[in-house]
Amino acid sequence: MRRVHYSNNGHREDTVLIVNDIPEQLLLMDSLLSKAGYEVITAGDGREAFDVAKGKRPDVVISDVSMPRVNGIEFCRLIRQDSDLRSIPILLVSAHRRDTESVIEGLESGADDYLELPFDSTRLIAKVSRLLERSKLEANYRDLVEQASDIIFTQDMKGRLTGINSAGAHFLGIEPEKLVGTPFIEAFKINPRDSGFATPFNQLEPHDNLQFPTEDTSGLERWLEIVTSPTKDRKGNIIGLRGVARDITDRKRIELALRDSDERYRLLFDSTPQPIFVYDEETLAFLAVNEAAVRTYGYGRDEFLTMTFENIRSTEETPALLIKTPTGIDEPLISSPWRHRRKDNSIIYVEMTSHSLAFNGSKARLVIANDVSERKLLDEKQLSLHASLQQSAMEWRQTFNAIDFPVLIVDLEGHVKRVNQAAEEIAGVAAEKIIGSNIADLDHCEPWKKAAELIKGIRSNGGSSSAEVKDDATGKTWAITLYLIHKFGSVGERAILIAQDITKRTELEASLRQGEMMSLLGSLVAGVAHEVRNPLFGISSILDAFETRFSDRTEYLRYTDVLRDEVGRLTVLMEELLEYGKPFKGDFYELPIDEVITKSIRSCLPAGEVAHVGLVNNIKDPLPKLMVDRRRLSKVFVNLIENAIQHSPSGGTVRVEACEVNEGIQSWIDCSVRDSGPGILEEDQSKIFEPFFSKRRGGTGLGLAIAARIMGEHGGKLIAGNNPEGGACMTARFPVPHQEEIVDV
Repeated sequence: MRRVHYSNNGHREDTVLIVNDIPEQLLLMDSLLSKAGYEVITAGDGREAFDVAKGKRPDVVISDVSMPRVNGIEFCRLIRQDSDLRSIPILLVSAHRRDTESVIEGLESGADDYLELPFDSTRLIAKVSRLLERSKLEANYRDLVEQASDIIFTQDMKGRLTGINSAGAHFLGIEPEKLVGTPFIEAFKINPRDSGFATPFNQLEPHDNLQFPTEDTSGLERWLEIVTSPTKDRKGNIIGLRGVARDITDRKRIELALRDSDERYRLLFDSTPQPIFVYDEETLAFLAVNEAAVRTYGYGRDEFLTMTFENIRSTEETPALLIKTPTGIDEPLISSPWRHRRKDNSIIYVEMTSHSLAFNGSKARLVIANDVSERKLLDEKQLSLHASLQQSAMEWRQTFNAIDFPVLIVDLEGHVKRVNQAAEEIAGVAAEKIIGSNIADLDHCEPWKKAAELIKGIRSNGGSSSAEVKDDATGKTWAITLYLIHKFGSVGERAILIAQDITKRTELEASLRQGEMMSLLGSLVAGVAHEVRNPLFGISSILDAFETRFSDRTEYLRYTDVLRDEVGRLTVLMEELLEYGKPFKGDFYELPIDEVITKSIRSCLPAGEVAHVGLVNNIKDPLPKLMVDRRRLSKVFVNLIENAIQHSPSGGTVRVEACEVNEGIQSWIDCSVRDSGPGILEEDQSKIFEPFFSKRRGGTGLGLAIAARIMGEHGGKLIAGNNPEGGACMTARFPVPHQEEIVDV
């Protein structure tokens, strides 16, 4: 009996496509299935069968495995990759491949069942019937999915949509085919971080009642609730998720409104800083308390709910809660301060406001208590804190001002915000005038000029920078350090500027370097002078003998005179080299320095007369006695005076002066030798005390170097400069020792 109905694909009867390259098998299966009431169409290989399936849309496919061109397994893959044919059930048939591997390969390629040849007709008909029934069930399921008002979708292991029904496409305003392959969270415009379900949808875990906000096709905010479950392949492996999303916008809005209302009440009740109680007017039993009450009275919330107001009131007084208004009208009642007892039996003072209300069907009152004792304690703490802050500020200011080098706090534009006392002294301006001004405007000398440069580049220097700079005007050397503070209290970025006077340190370092160099050079030149002196003595002796032997030969005089002058020059050079290389013995005696200067001037008078240069001793007042090496110190002044004579023009004057100066706690004696010559060039001042530096013809360049070395042995120094009216000024500066440092010989 033939069945009359419409198949899933719109045929009058169920249609079976048989694919086989063996005509006998095609004829056999065609005969069996036709007798069973199926409409049969055939194809000789996978390529032909795919074209036939595209045109005829069969309800089920029976395909051989081994075929030319396109075999059965490849044919299965073609069917499953086609969006129109992918739901057609496929039965693979083979008489040649009887192993498990072929069965697995066929199922993995998309086959729904497998039949081996030879087969009996009953088994074939049963498998075809079962596949058709399952196909119809799946078609019905698809119809239900498409007609459902809820959004139904599937996604793969990476969270990409593999299918979605019409309700979902309508909700999103995008055709289902265009949504396939789109990540779920992207299609529904979801921020996983805000929605809280990134983990289930990324790791494909089942999840119930997942709710999140999204937008529909018109851009309106909608709430969806999703229930998900895993989807599995034929081998039981999880391959994705299926989900049902229901629009719960109306319900969610009601829930959010109720929750917001409840949250506002709870937040208002629990966050109120004053203790709040709700109590039964008849029994005085507590019905509710807030966190402030728990915190203030020391009882837990559960403890409170087993108590009455009798448990917290002081026995000496009537509780404020029992006081009624004279008129009996329910209105807020503000009591005078009352004594309440806390759990630890300590007493607090409170002021209360009472309101009548209904609570869980009972007549109750709500009481707001203001803890006056806490307020008083807070006031006392504030006063104490204020006093402590004042003390801390004073101590900080004292510490800040006790720092003996300038410290300034500036913004990154260079405006001064705070200075210590040392900075005021260096700037020579009161703090009130410095604060608010730009550091570049303090003075055009150092250290402020260099500090302004460092502030401009502080951001590019990684937050800190430092530099050393010498102030030519004062002769001081400054070490400047700048630190960037990103969060300086509540004012944002600030920089701390520190300027340290390292003049003494740099002078000491220079002195050490000079001393080492002088020591090495002295040893060298002393050795050279010793080696040269003996040959020089021989030359001088031979020259004497030559003059004696040929004294009557006047034509030789011009040669012997030149030789005699050159031998004399070499002799003076050797003496200076020996003097320069002579080790320091330290034969110190306490002598008046003016006495040494007077004798040195007297020794240089002949040289002054020859050069027609006058020598003037301007030392009037007696100078303090110093511990000096008389012979070595005389060498200093003789060298300085002779050098001044050599650089003064004929008719000029060399003046010798002395005075006492003070720098802090240290006193000095400055002995100056001033000439009337052209003065010292600026580029020569840094090299003038170097050995062998001389611009005078015939000069050895050792005189000032020897004088500088001897001054260093006495703890002093030579200072080269020029007079305001012209001419050079060489100053020998001696430290004046404290009385306890002088040792009598």
